[in-house]
Amino acid sequence: MGIVSIRKIHNSIKETLEQSLKDIGGLDKYIKGNDKVILKPNINGTECVTNIEVIKSLIELLLDYNIKNITIAESTFGNAQITEMCFAKNGYNDLIKKYNIDIINLNKSEIINLDVKKHRILKRIQIAKEILNVDKIINIPVMKVHYATGITLALKNLKGILVGDEKKHFHEVGLDQAIVDLNNTIQPDLNIVDCTYCMEKMGPKGGDILKLDLLLSGTNTGEIDYIGSKIMGFKLDEIKHLKYFIDDNKIDTKGIKVIGEKIEDIKYNFKKAILKNNYNDKMIIHDINSCSACMNALLLSFQFLENEPNEKYSVFIGPKINNNVKNNFKKIAFGNCCIKNIDNVDYEIKGCPPYPFELNKKVNNELK
Repeated sequence: MGIVSIRKIHNSIKETLEQSLKDIGGLDKYIKGNDKVILKPNINGTECVTNIEVIKSLIELLLDYNIKNITIAESTFGNAQITEMCFAKNGYNDLIKKYNIDIINLNKSEIINLDVKKHRILKRIQIAKEILNVDKIINIPVMKVHYATGITLALKNLKGILVGDEKKHFHEVGLDQAIVDLNNTIQPDLNIVDCTYCMEKMGPKGGDILKLDLLLSGTNTGEIDYIGSKIMGFKLDEIKHLKYFIDDNKIDTKGIKVIGEKIEDIKYNFKKAILKNNYNDKMIIHDINSCSACMNALLLSFQFLENEPNEKYSVFIGPKINNNVKNNFKKIAFGNCCIKNIDNVDYEIKGCPPYPFELNKKVNNELK
């Protein structure tokens, strides 16, 4: 039987975190004094990232147990320069000086091609070398909704150990299944979900901030994400990667023991990611049966257009194609389901769902 702790912050974050970890056996049950430990927060941008006070509290608890070989590691979207900016703007450069610990920009890391265990869609994954050279990994995500995966918690946060174009590759082959392949290959030793400040309505950026003042702790990523999803008011069928992971690992969700707060007492129905108002007049959408992940990716892609197109385009999305479209606009097929069912298009934006920056590349390089 797995255990997940849910604790409400009443006094200090450190006291609450210590109690939450005691609920699942105590920090010293999982981490020993000589262990080399990587902390993997979510520092992707500056908006609703892992609360640095949670990271400070965790570092202090580790030091209290004489665990000194501590490294923070993250790779953000974009390049290494963006990751460095995120470290600086979120206060991590000062933090590592204060506690005399290291920080690694995984976007600068050497790539290791790692064989995937019991793969769904990927046989190999490109992982940062440093992740394979540690004794323990502590995963510290933030509770947020996500435009493509429904929610982002512990399973999704592990994408931050990918290197190079591997994040984009996950979208190209099928994001939900690729996340499962990653988590079946690399499994954190501890997961601490930061629910001090959360995000609803949109994510991982651009949503509304919620202050829940909760901390979740657990060892199994699937179990802690399942409990987190219940707190957020999501059904398992709405979160494909979580359902796949639970199925693959035969997790008995009814057997998860929750310690601390009762779910029904702290549950908050998060507003889901909906981008209905983000249409672009130059992009005429032709949609039949597209999934919410692909449609959200398309509408989010419109936000990332750096230049307004000079002409109109027909954008086809979904597994069924409207063959009655009668115009002379150039055609864009958006998403793998659409691409495999349509002929004679001018541009293909691959992915499941596509990476939201790819449409902008086409617009700037080819469509203007």
